[in-house]
Amino acid sequence: MMMRTIRQVVGRWQWIAAVFCLVFSVPIAAFATVQDIRVVGVGVGSSSLQAEATALEYAKKRAVFLAARKLGLKNASKVVAKFTPEQHQQIVRGANVVQTRRQGEVTYLEVNVTLVDEALYHALKLPNDYGKAVTAPLDVRGVLVLPVLVGKDRAYVWEKENELREPLADELRRQSQGSVLLAGGDLEDLRLIDYQNALTVEPDELKPMFERYGAEEIIIAILTLSQPGTSDASSMLLRRLMPGSVRNELIEIPVESEAETVKQRMAKAASSIASAVTQIATSTAEREEALRQKAKKIGVRFSYTTPKELARMQAAVRTSPEVLHLDLPRIALAQVKGTIYIKGDDEKLREALVMQGIFVTPISDGWRLSVR
Repeated sequence: MMMRTIRQVVGRWQWIAAVFCLVFSVPIAAFATVQDIRVVGVGVGSSSLQAEATALEYAKKRAVFLAARKLGLKNASKVVAKFTPEQHQQIVRGANVVQTRRQGEVTYLEVNVTLVDEALYHALKLPNDYGKAVTAPLDVRGVLVLPVLVGKDRAYVWEKENELREPLADELRRQSQGSVLLAGGDLEDLRLIDYQNALTVEPDELKPMFERYGAEEIIIAILTLSQPGTSDASSMLLRRLMPGSVRNELIEIPVESEAETVKQRMAKAASSIASAVTQIATSTAEREEALRQKAKKIGVRFSYTTPKELARMQAAVRTSPEVLHLDLPRIALAQVKGTIYIKGDDEKLREALVMQGIFVTPISDGWRLSVR
């Protein structure tokens, strides 16, 4: 989607403000100790020198915030706002002004800001390898997720009203352990997709996004949250985009009671999305098919009532040293069927699952797993 689409959505001055608050993220190596982030800072004042100084200071702080947000941290803006001037000086190694523009009393600076990763992690009280675990390149089955929240009058993708992004970032980090990335929403992303075309965009139109994120599949997760006070299930449409193909899957997310709050329903939806895309990210690939053909296979059915139960059982199976792969080609919140590829002893796997509080019941085509 070209920039003219954005102009149709917001007014001219709103559009200018939106553009200059967005960021160009420069890819870096997974083990780099610094990263460059290109930011546009804005300064206002009758003195151009003072306005430039204000814009440069804003750009530095904005870059620090964006680097923290890329780590998927909760309330990144509040955390970064508490940084001292000394901490900012340690984090920002340098700032190179690429371009300057002045309109009336407003100065715009396009700045390339270099940040020291270790200093950022130290200020955030994180281990030095945290960023590597979270922002490392996708594995060989790279999956990129783009969450969309359907509101009363329209859908939200990059806007602050999309309250799905933050809990989903936490769940993806926990469940996928870095194998699934959340789309960042920089200007390059915004040029390609927004709420107007989320339901219709084709893989070819997102080719630059596939390349920039190193993804083999882009999943647009479109959530329609059920209203509190009702027993209605939330619904989620997964638009699975791969080069040359599009596959749609619908997931129903039931509630346990009418008393569930919006926050609880949102958290359950985030967990469900993370579980679904993690399944997809670890699904069968051609390059591993030869190994799986030689492995022992056991059919499995997961019986559960909440996404949390499903996630718990999946994690128990996948992390077992006896398991080569867990394939769940069908994603639905009901009784999910799949296949366990075993490289070790199936009896040891059964015993390990039982030790974790999972019931293993033999059935005609394999095992049924449940937690109650």
